[in-house]
Amino acid sequence: MVDNARSTSGLLGTRRLYTGVARCCTRGSTNFVEISTDHEELVSFGLTGRIVNGTKAALKQFPHQVSLMRSWSRSHFCGGSIISTKLILTAAHCLYLNGVTIQPWSIIVVGGILKLNEKTSTRQERGVAKFKIHPEFNLTILHNDVAVLELSVPFAFTSEVHNIALTGNPPVPKTLCQVSGWGYLNEAMSEDLMYVDLPIRSTKECRELLINITDLPAGMFCAGYLEGGRDSCQGDSGGGMVCNGILTGIVSGGEGCARPRTPGVYTNIFYYMNWISENNIIMVTKLNNSTNNFIKSVTYNHSTHKMPTIIVVMISFSFILLSMPYS
Repeated sequence: MVDNARSTSGLLGTRRLYTGVARCCTRGSTNFVEISTDHEELVSFGLTGRIVNGTKAALKQFPHQVSLMRSWSRSHFCGGSIISTKLILTAAHCLYLNGVTIQPWSIIVVGGILKLNEKTSTRQERGVAKFKIHPEFNLTILHNDVAVLELSVPFAFTSEVHNIALTGNPPVPKTLCQVSGWGYLNEAMSEDLMYVDLPIRSTKECRELLINITDLPAGMFCAGYLEGGRDSCQGDSGGGMVCNGILTGIVSGGEGCARPRTPGVYTNIFYYMNWISENNIIMVTKLNNSTNNFIKSVTYNHSTHKMPTIIVVMISFSFILLSMPYS
């Protein structure tokens, strides 16, 4: 079992008045770094991840789950959720390394897997064309910790790889939800996708429990057991919290992992739905504009050389299908 007493996480953020941090890994699985905290003490931060006391996931159980990997090392550093063929929802702090924004080309998105490095027929890998971080994201305190990645090539949806519906309602206290991710088990690396069931806690209770860690702004909520023992942790950042089959939260941060009376903190997807929808529409609109330009380029002005209407319709329909969510 993990030693929860000093099981703190990565270096990407600090909480108000205390040493809470983002749940993201930033380097290889064996690297550690010492960081001076707000308490002016030195603590060793493991830059790796784990679902604490979780269960192995089954194939097709979390088809929206992807791993974000470094392109140069193929090492997992964060999770993400598929929301359309070309869009991935993740935590904004995942897109920083040593306090600096990373480049899209440095990210490989991998879906359809249970084991990180296993080559299977269901595995799909994609590059990232660009990403958008919430304009008011604060790396220090992790407010507005949400970002959208646009893939360079769309995912081909299958039963192992497809999108998940986004919530239309705020988180409901006492709802038992699932968080999935890759990382450490019992201080040893596990490549298996794991998940854990966690109850959502009320905003009032979260603020009381985390009073010395975070002010828990409106765009965040917390989840976990008062007795501790189960939690998301380092390396699980960016992954989704799923409640009744609906994507409700994004793993953001917390103080340690699975500590008693210290629930983990999640980005509230409902709170950011307008921003997410706006970026979804923008990207789909750009795709549709590209389709129109393509059709214009292959349609000659001279009537005797005009592309047959049926072909134009088929091309348009194909691009529209690519931009539609999987159902």
